[in-house]
Amino acid sequence: MPPPGAARVSGGRDRGLVWGRVAGEGLAYVFLLVCAVVMLVPFLWMVVSSFKEQWEITAVPAIWLPHVWHLDNFAYVIRDSPLITGYKNSLIIVPIVTAVEVATSTIAGYAFAKLRFPGRDVLFVGVISTLMLPGFLIQIPLFVVMVGVGWLNTFQAMIIPFLFTPFGIFLMRQFILGVPTDYIDSARIDGSGEIGIIWRIVFPLTREAAAALAIFVFINSWNDLFWPLLVLRQRTMFTLPVALFTLQGDYGTYYHYVLAGATLAVIPVVIVYVFFQEHIVRGVTLTGLKG
Repeated sequence: MPPPGAARVSGGRDRGLVWGRVAGEGLAYVFLLVCAVVMLVPFLWMVVSSFKEQWEITAVPAIWLPHVWHLDNFAYVIRDSPLITGYKNSLIIVPIVTAVEVATSTIAGYAFAKLRFPGRDVLFVGVISTLMLPGFLIQIPLFVVMVGVGWLNTFQAMIIPFLFTPFGIFLMRQFILGVPTDYIDSARIDGSGEIGIIWRIVFPLTREAAAALAIFVFINSWNDLFWPLLVLRQRTMFTLPVALFTLQGDYGTYYHYVLAGATLAVIPVVIVYVFFQEHIVRGVTLTGLKG
């Protein structure tokens, strides 16, 4: 039989653990709330400032709410800038790049993970080693190639160079390694070809990774500015980031127009996040585990 004071000591220890856990969770929620505010305030400031006049944006001390909400900022960027043209071109280019890159990454990842051919490992190391190269170092020779084949100011220049990416291949290979080989062997015995195996077995089992890759590719392509600035020279071919770039004047930046355009430009990305946030979070988590 335990001594009389043992129950009191045990109860006090349990209460201490409970209060410690409550305090820890409370601090975690406070930290997350502070982080959310820090990340949300610039976004809200951009949206609110898109309704301001130029002097209100640059005023010191800061003016948080406009005296008059100017909808004409949006009217200007829609009517007198290439923003709508940029929207149309981006809505053509980005979905194509996203779909094709996910498909090629899945096929290449399957080849590196499940097929046996001479030089496979050496070739995979060569593909992955390109991740260490700075982006501009790759885009300069790509630009020379685009000039040589006459693809400046064309959709080909915005699509073809991004059909294969080492990150996508690496990501899909890591997940396809976890696909049971017995499933693939059974499909081969049943007479299925490699494309049928990828479509009916591999892709369904790696759907979460493919969805995460698609979201990452979409956001990266939607926001890409450097490459379109190199290969697009005509206003009719501008993508959305280049159209936003043109809102800067020759002798200064018209912040109220730039922020109005940026507010319109961010709408598709917000929509993608709202509808696919579970895939984004799961993709980031799985990428960390598999990578």
